[in-house]
Amino acid sequence: MKPSFRLSLLTLALGLSNACFAAPEEIQVYMDEFAETGKFGLDFHTNYVPETLAGSATRKQLRVTPELSYGINDNWEAALYWLTAAGPGVANGQPVTDGAKVRVKWRPRAPSADSPWYGAVNVEVGQLSRRFYPDGASIEAKFIGMYTQDKWTLAANLNLDRALKRQPQQGATAELDSKISYRLKPEAQGDWRIGVENYAFLGALRQPVGGLGRTSTTYLVTDFSFRHWDLNLGLGKASGATSDKWIIKAIIGVPLD
Repeated sequence: MKPSFRLSLLTLALGLSNACFAAPEEIQVYMDEFAETGKFGLDFHTNYVPETLAGSATRKQLRVTPELSYGINDNWEAALYWLTAAGPGVANGQPVTDGAKVRVKWRPRAPSADSPWYGAVNVEVGQLSRRFYPDGASIEAKFIGMYTQDKWTLAANLNLDRALKRQPQQGATAELDSKISYRLKPEAQGDWRIGVENYAFLGALRQPVGGLGRTSTTYLVTDFSFRHWDLNLGLGKASGATSDKWIIKAIIGVPLD
């Protein structure tokens, strides 16, 4: 999440009951954040589900996903995720590990004042808990687009996800994430922004898969910096094929310098 916020993004997560989706490990719309060449970055992606449908195992579930990134050069970035979860419906309330992911991000050029447009591609490969993802291993390609004009920023991510096996239980799926934000204060004064993020899971690419209905979650968010810490906070309302009703999320960018 350096220097700006690509909060959130979304990778796919299967729910724990009724074939519904639950809050994923990473809720972020990728923008132009990129680790500096030769330097590490550390973010903590967190979300908490205070309210769900009756009987859902995701109620009061907390997910914490540390992300360690590294700037290879001006065009390439790599990162490692470690997925964890805790709550009443997870291993009798004890924290568990839901697997790990590695990713690489490529951009043709860094953001420039000469153009309001920015684009990048992010690819993630993970070995995940079957409680979290039924096919175990998965790969996701995320196509990132962003437009900035004065104090306004628009961003969109198209995510394509599939299992890394020949006959998966879950077919290839698509998701469209978007964000609009307005800058209230410049970077020198904390880079304070407010905005709206939407995460729309579109379902299977070829044919419907049992339980994989469409979902949509909309968040009111704020992004700001405080004493070199980068923060993204959001409150979301979910609808569609999901057991969750309300989700609280945060991305915490830890200063390492």
